[in-house]
Amino acid sequence: MRKDETIEIRWHGRGGQGAVTSAELLALAAIAEGKFAQALPSFGPERRGAPVLAFNRISIDNPIRIRAAVTAPDIVVVLDPGLLSITDVTSGLKPDGTLVINSSKSADNIKSELVGSWKLAVVNATAIAREILGVSIVNTTMLGALIKATSIVSLESLHEPIQERFGARAKNNIDSCTRAYNATVVAELGAIGQRKQKAFEAAFQAEPLLKWRELPIGCVVAEAGNAKQYRTGDWKSQHPAWNHQKCIKCGICSLFCPEGCVKQNEEGYFEANLYYCKGCGICARECWTEAITMIEEE
Repeated sequence: MRKDETIEIRWHGRGGQGAVTSAELLALAAIAEGKFAQALPSFGPERRGAPVLAFNRISIDNPIRIRAAVTAPDIVVVLDPGLLSITDVTSGLKPDGTLVINSSKSADNIKSELVGSWKLAVVNATAIAREILGVSIVNTTMLGALIKATSIVSLESLHEPIQERFGARAKNNIDSCTRAYNATVVAELGAIGQRKQKAFEAAFQAEPLLKWRELPIGCVVAEAGNAKQYRTGDWKSQHPAWNHQKCIKCGICSLFCPEGCVKQNEEGYFEANLYYCKGCGICARECWTEAITMIEEE
């Protein structure tokens, strides 16, 4: 990092994964090192699971005046691998930039899906967070990967901000960050870059909406739940699976589902409409027979 440059970072995550917290912690660590730093969130009324953005700007010597979103980042950090197939996380990323991804895939497998000239860093942050933190919230874990790939700040500079933010849980978050730092694989500049077009194909096809001239005369009654054009099923990182040997068809899962997407099938067993399911896990927590297991999205 040169003294006369400002490094811009864009974080891609989902509501509840801590992308905004990551940006704040990184800015505090940079300020502790005597740098100028800024953290900005970007989200609307999204709930847990919705795609969100956060931004950083860091400079050694120059005060940061701009307050706009980062559109041409030097570094992109992806907290959720599911976002790779539903949004162009590399939009605007500079040709010599760095892409840091949380994924269970190897760096070589990810490189095969991309073409261009960026540096790539990959770590299975979800597995590390579940092992050390007990939850799949990867914000502090991905900070370790970011530092390994870029040396934007030192690991030690993160300790105090993490301690202040997490209190009694700080040690586990620091351990998770350090584990990710050591486990991150950084690929050489080479065959990565703009995503292949086929990777943008969504998991679910959006249903065509009627034009206003095609609407029936009279009132239009919308079905319960979210409008289908929102494709909220793309938000989930986990989905529920039912064990029919344990399921007694009581319907508790359907009763507690906040999206109303759990319904009975022809056999009387319950299942989730994955078009709507956000993977919140409430059905699994409320199932008193423990018939529901949350499975990580591929």
